[in-house]
Amino acid sequence: MNQLTIFDFIENGQQADSAILDKIQNAFPGWEVLGYAKEFVWDWGEDYSAIICRGDQYEWVRVEFYRDGRVSAGYTRRRDFVMRWFERDEEKGRHWVWRSLEDQERVFEIVRRNRW
Repeated sequence: MNQLTIFDFIENGQQADSAILDKIQNAFPGWEVLGYAKEFVWDWGEDYSAIICRGDQYEWVRVEFYRDGRVSAGYTRRRDFVMRWFERDEEKGRHWVWRSLEDQERVFEIVRRNRW
């Protein structure tokens, strides 16, 4: 059985956009993108939240892509993310797209460890 990739995995009817994944990946060199959610669309660009990892370090990050090509990455970098943050995104209609079911489970295992 082949493992799903972010290029063919669909979560909540959302199909991952490989261009967005690549842009997020490029904003955080040395880190692997496991999933992302579009936060806001502005006249000047778009904001995304993403979960990235490097080894056993996992971070919830934000990245802003401007229409003129500029990128603002890492103005939010948190390691203490919890399930309520994902639930709040869903309540607001922001759906997370995961690279694979395995990656989603890895992230939610970290969430369980981060309980307040």
